[in-house]
Amino acid sequence: MLETIHFHRQGFFGWLMVLGTLVVLSGCSYFRNPKDEVYVAKVDDKTYLLKDLRSQLPAGMTKPDSLARVNDILTRWVKKELLLKIAVENLGESQKDLSKELEEYGNALLIHRYQQQLLSQKLDTALTDQDIHSYYENNPAKFTLDYNIVKAVYVEIPKSVAKTDQIKRWMTENSTRSMSELESYSFQYASKYDHFNNEWVDFNNILARIPGRKEDPEQMLRQSKFLQFSDLNNFYFVLINDYILSGEKAPYDFVKDRIESLILNSRKMEFLQDLEKNIYEKGRRENRFTIKEFK
Repeated sequence: MLETIHFHRQGFFGWLMVLGTLVVLSGCSYFRNPKDEVYVAKVDDKTYLLKDLRSQLPAGMTKPDSLARVNDILTRWVKKELLLKIAVENLGESQKDLSKELEEYGNALLIHRYQQQLLSQKLDTALTDQDIHSYYENNPAKFTLDYNIVKAVYVEIPKSVAKTDQIKRWMTENSTRSMSELESYSFQYASKYDHFNNEWVDFNNILARIPGRKEDPEQMLRQSKFLQFSDLNNFYFVLINDYILSGEKAPYDFVKDRIESLILNSRKMEFLQDLEKNIYEKGRRENRFTIKEFK
């Protein structure tokens, strides 16, 4: 009997591992349902088949991981089935009648799939730079920042190797040569070095890397382009190449990807609205529906 059960060679733990789980869950070594299929858990007359369990176990798992996964899968299944049965026993017949909900869900799913098919076939997704820039210029209120953003260089370096005067000189000079020397030095000694590829980033994300209390971020940005902090073990240096404060309009390159999504979503909504309107008008012309008038 056991020799007829085959397991995947890669990492599948064999019948004995399943047997250990079954002993915990059921107190028996194995079971067969009326259709002569091996099952590994049972709640009343509902069974969970071994073949379904096997499909839930990825190849390559260690034996302890496999056993833990089996216990988790079967325990969750048993809990779900017990809860379902209690719900069925305690709900009234009208509450258990799901036909209306299933019909509505099925109808909504069919409509959604049809809409997605048409969108993939007919929606114009081509965007030009002019499309994006025009949207940016015509909708300024949509692009007001609610946090400070910066273009910055960040260096975190242990005190034991930090040449603070030299790092400050490189950063304040901020030339191609000095930045190259800072980068070379940081790759050798810094715990963290980020140039952020000259992209805008949330200033709070930089400050979050630095331990301890800090003054008002907006005030910090207004006062100096070079920031230096320290704790017991490290120095933290920040060079601010540019900044835009919360409440100001976000720069175009910072919101360009967002604008693309906004334009495409707007086109999608307009397309679906036109689709609904055209189908309604076509149905009206063909006398396919009647709406009773109420006075």
